[in-house]
Amino acid sequence: MRIRGVSASTSVLSLVDGGFRTVRGALILAVLAAFVLAPTRAVGQEPSTDQTRLPSDDPGSGDPPPIRPVIRRPALIYTSHMLFIDPNPFVVNKEFALFHNIVPAPGLGPGRSRELFHIIYQRSGASQAAEKMFGHAWSADFRRWTVDTLAFTVDTTAWNEAHVWSPSLLRHGGRDYLFYTGVDRNGDQSIGYVSAPILDTTNTEWDLTRTQVLRASDTRWAVVDPPAYSGQTQFRDAFVMEDPEHPGQVLMFYAAHDSVTAAAGLGGLAVGVARSQPGSLDHWQDLGYYRHTLQRSNNVRQLESPGVVRSLDPPIRWSLLYSNAGTPPGETGKGTIRIHQLIPGHSVADTSYDAWSDGSTLMDYLHGEPAVFGWSGSEHLRFGRMDLLGGFTAWGPIYQGIALSKLNWNSGDFTLALPSVLAVDEYRSPARGVELSVSGATPGSRQVEFSITSPGEIEARLELFDVAGRRRAELLAGRLAAGTRVVAWPLSASGERAVENGVYYARLAFPGGARTATVVVSR
Repeated sequence: MRIRGVSASTSVLSLVDGGFRTVRGALILAVLAAFVLAPTRAVGQEPSTDQTRLPSDDPGSGDPPPIRPVIRRPALIYTSHMLFIDPNPFVVNKEFALFHNIVPAPGLGPGRSRELFHIIYQRSGASQAAEKMFGHAWSADFRRWTVDTLAFTVDTTAWNEAHVWSPSLLRHGGRDYLFYTGVDRNGDQSIGYVSAPILDTTNTEWDLTRTQVLRASDTRWAVVDPPAYSGQTQFRDAFVMEDPEHPGQVLMFYAAHDSVTAAAGLGGLAVGVARSQPGSLDHWQDLGYYRHTLQRSNNVRQLESPGVVRSLDPPIRWSLLYSNAGTPPGETGKGTIRIHQLIPGHSVADTSYDAWSDGSTLMDYLHGEPAVFGWSGSEHLRFGRMDLLGGFTAWGPIYQGIALSKLNWNSGDFTLALPSVLAVDEYRSPARGVELSVSGATPGSRQVEFSITSPGEIEARLELFDVAGRRRAELLAGRLAAGTRVVAWPLSASGERAVENGVYYARLAFPGGARTATVVVSR
């Protein structure tokens, strides 16, 4: 793999395609790393390869004055991904969450704000071998990161007093939620959350109360105190997202030791799913487990970190991803992420065997893309019309960090590219000012109106799709004049053209990009 935009010493260490495949090569690499990455350690601080540690009275570039010392850390830039590494060279990154928001920036002037990208991640190894702490990194451009290595830790709340693992972030109901796995003193795992008015930098004010929301005993299929794990409940790795079919509710995907595998006398986990009850994130409905993720179906002995990805534009396609973790026999780093795709006509919460494809490895799906070698704990982030996919590089080969790639969509399939906030569609296209909005989608409405605004004359097509990806209507096809136009979608048709209650996606496609909107029909 060819490396761009990094220092000569880092480039030497990162050229792995042609060398360092032998024991002798590995020893040479270790010696080089010892000299090139020799850490400078400040008194009372963790070792860091980056000496730009900011004291508590240095606000940095637009950051509020940090409550704790923070570290500036540049990412390593490769051909189709960037790599974030913990400032402590002896600490490795594991499961993580991605997040994007707009935060106040009073340091830039009254009423000013700024855009931030966040990584909250599990720290492991060396001084963090006990896995009791999350780090928090933030950036405005994916390349220059500021890191708080002491962002979140265990406390005396029983369900999370031993370890905290696998963060997942969600904006819901005007607050930012940090879901995570807590481990108690007996080694039993469960899932809970804390929340804050807004995820910012070191000034983020998490709740003092940590709420446990889902345990193995709350399901009909996860095993409590399993003998295969010495009685320690395996119930972890939550991924949360807004429910696309039930507005205001949330879906949670997670990994747990299932009763089918337990009955066979084996260890192993499957992917489960739960839905929050209306109006509450404290109470959840168990929806079961995905049949394709049983060990007898996928031969994955240590399944971890499930999550789903929705295609950017209609027709909608969903993908379920999870990790083939550990070092299973025969694994070479090319099969560490598995992917299944939802069969059209089914719900993403449908756990039946017929609802999902047999699946493949992520590397096979991407036709051998080397950027995903050894990935684990995949995560997805969408902001505007940009999509990121990431994973921590559990298999190295040099660093165990967090790799991020941009998703390029072609209908329902994707490829990878280097992430950039300068998406051509949003910043360079003459059609960047095109807007699509919805009005009239209120309970009892006889039609929905779409308002389309364009700065110039364009060729455009406006289509409606249901959650299964089926096209339900074409409302516009042809030349659209500059200005604002309103297009109506009647809901009173009968027969084959009848519009049922549910969630629909509108897609306005034009040269240079597309816009989408969600419509909820409720009578």
